[in-house]
Amino acid sequence: MPVVYSIARWMAKRLHKRQKLQQSLRWYERWGVVRMSSDERVDYAGLLHDSGKSEQAVDVLSKLLAKEQHAHAYERRAHIYNEMGKEEEAIADLNDAILLDSGPYIYWYTRAITHHDRGEYELSVRDFKEALERREDSKASTYYEMGNVYMKMGSFAEAEACYRESASNPAKAIPHYYFRQAQALEQMNKTEEAQDALSKGIKLQDEWRRLSDLGAAMLKERTNYSPAAVASFLKGAQDEYGFRLFESKLHEAKGELDAALSSVDEALRQYPNAAELQLRKGSLLRQLDRHSEAVEVLTLLKENNPLWLPAYMELSTAYRTLGTHDEMISMLQSAKKHFPEHTVVRFWLADAYREAGRDEEARKENEELTDMEPNDPLNWKQNAEINIDADRYGEAEQAYTKALQLEETADFYMRRSFSRYMEDRYEEAMMDIQSAIKLDESLLKESKTAYALGELYAGMGNWELAEAEYSRALAQEPDNPQIYDRRARSRFAAERITDALADCNRGLQLDGNHARLTWLRGLIQYRLDDHEAALIDSLAYSELLPDDSQGHYNLGLIYNHLDRHDEAIASFSKVIELNPFEAQAYLERASLWYHHSFDRIRATDDLAQWLLYAGGEKPYGDRFEMLNEIRGFDDEMRTRAKEHFLQVYGNSQYLS
Repeated sequence: MPVVYSIARWMAKRLHKRQKLQQSLRWYERWGVVRMSSDERVDYAGLLHDSGKSEQAVDVLSKLLAKEQHAHAYERRAHIYNEMGKEEEAIADLNDAILLDSGPYIYWYTRAITHHDRGEYELSVRDFKEALERREDSKASTYYEMGNVYMKMGSFAEAEACYRESASNPAKAIPHYYFRQAQALEQMNKTEEAQDALSKGIKLQDEWRRLSDLGAAMLKERTNYSPAAVASFLKGAQDEYGFRLFESKLHEAKGELDAALSSVDEALRQYPNAAELQLRKGSLLRQLDRHSEAVEVLTLLKENNPLWLPAYMELSTAYRTLGTHDEMISMLQSAKKHFPEHTVVRFWLADAYREAGRDEEARKENEELTDMEPNDPLNWKQNAEINIDADRYGEAEQAYTKALQLEETADFYMRRSFSRYMEDRYEEAMMDIQSAIKLDESLLKESKTAYALGELYAGMGNWELAEAEYSRALAQEPDNPQIYDRRARSRFAAERITDALADCNRGLQLDGNHARLTWLRGLIQYRLDDHEAALIDSLAYSELLPDDSQGHYNLGLIYNHLDRHDEAIASFSKVIELNPFEAQAYLERASLWYHHSFDRIRATDDLAQWLLYAGGEKPYGDRFEMLNEIRGFDDEMRTRAKEHFLQVYGNSQYLS
């Protein structure tokens, strides 16, 4: 070989070895492909590829392979094909390389990577295992790559074992080995072990970050990865904010919110302008009930990133937690303005209107949402909930039907069952529950299912079956006073008074301030003629719900039986104050005026009021017939009441 080419060859190889790629490339070109050996042409093709001239590299290798079967040339061309996205061609070349020479580690390793990229995970694992048997000094990186495949397969225990092997020699480990091991351990619900592994990765990453090259040389030395791969790892560590974002999430998973916040603050010291970290800080401050700080952080984040949707959503959540509905709605309206086609924003806004009691706006927002995205069952579920808020159960039932047409789920059947129950469509509601159970048999083991069936049987007046279902619900949830209330009412309706009283006692032992149970026990004790006990419960109920006229009415009845007539009159007067149209309260008070206060004038007035409200739309004759049928008043009182009614209300608008 002429000396000029010998010099060119020497310079090309020397510069290539020193990673001075462009200078080396010029000397290779002076040297000339025709003067290179087969192995030298393979090296030259690799340099062309690393210099961004992949097509030319493939051409060099293809011409070589057209003349001879060269295993290393097949491998190098496969590597280039792989990075060009030509996986079929890469696999074919690697198969040929292995057929020619099955010994080299790199052939199996490269084919394993290619199978992984093609989603052929079992084949990828097979080839990685072959590679592991062929080269000791690359085991760490090979175990790491095989761990990545196992993660894709969902085989987290196997992945963790691979990452543990890759990091078994600290002198060969890189931060990502520990990071990925921690991720695998988290998937295995081994949070503490994940924290231990991650702490090693963070410590190493912090050390490397202080180096001038951010650890690039250390990565290259420990893995022998290409410059592009090294750069990718460096970027990965930066994208994970030195792995402190994941550290924060592990702390949060353990309920260590202060530690989670500290991890984010440390990351922010290194990456002060990272929006994702600021978002997470706001979220953690909110969870720590440091609401004003959360709002401050998130507001600044939104102002600095006015077109980043997560900032708006997290800030709206902060306002929601605070219960400041106007601010929450305003934030979501701003998000909607910037992202009018984003359906999640509209869904949240409709929910915000609901929570704020702005029902019409919620309905309108949801209607727009269902028009935009009619094939999302959750939009129809929200539509149904809005209708239930407004007691429009028929429309709610229609919305759940549309949701079920899009996605048949047990939850939707259970919800539609409730809508049908509220419309007294008990048989259809029962069929929905049966459909739900068919889709999810675990519902049979849940108290809510038994409770719902109990409600349906009660609605149909089948007290025996209702009691059986409530009993089944109590067996699964024995500490729920609400279920005791419902079973007590079924037993009371079935005239099983003593059993109903026992249920009231059990329920009130669980919740002494349960208003419905207190009311029912008072009524039961009244029926059992235990008027003193009934009075205690009725007084307690009136204290719990002072604006419920029924409670004061019951008090009036009890006081009357106890001959405490003045207090009875006061109770019935309270009923009339709360509900002036309660006809029976006028009649009871009229009897007290007449029999115990001997006040015929007031009694006459109350009887006339009773005639007005009890008569409804009845003509005069029917009203007066009602007056004749009541007992406890003499004919003179009836006549006076009739005359007073005609005099005061005869031409009243109430009768028009």
